[in-house]
Amino acid sequence: MENPEVEIRTVETLLDKGVRVDLPAPRLFRWFGKKTISLVVKRPSSQTLYTISGMYMEMKKQCGNLEAGSLDEAHQLLATCMIPVSRIIAYGITSYGTPMGIRNRLLARYLRKHLNTRQMTDLISIVITLSGVHDFCNTIRLITNLRMTMPKTKTA
Repeated sequence: MENPEVEIRTVETLLDKGVRVDLPAPRLFRWFGKKTISLVVKRPSSQTLYTISGMYMEMKKQCGNLEAGSLDEAHQLLATCMIPVSRIIAYGITSYGTPMGIRNRLLARYLRKHLNTRQMTDLISIVITLSGVHDFCNTIRLITNLRMTMPKTKTA
């Protein structure tokens, strides 16, 4: 029987090294025979998670209560949410933010142009899995359960 701590350390090491993702190469690379480029998606930093969370909340406000029930609603959902979703993926892939997010916006545009919706879904699931948001939620629950911020009352 395996030691759970060893398995946890192994998984943590793999997550820290990142997950390699193959994307279609830009036209210039394809002219020279390189069909794909490989990017490594690593665990994003806390600042990147903060940026992604803000983008997600803004997208949620824009999309409102859209459901993809009919074809018209599905097209409206795509038109409203495709750009924010691609930007969230771009920030998850390149966790370095430039002023005004120019680099991330270019990568988001590239992803929209070269990937289909299934590939974008795979990428967003990788970003969500590596983000470790559940770890942060567990930390917040731990802090609230410890009641560190409650004033201590004197007992008689």
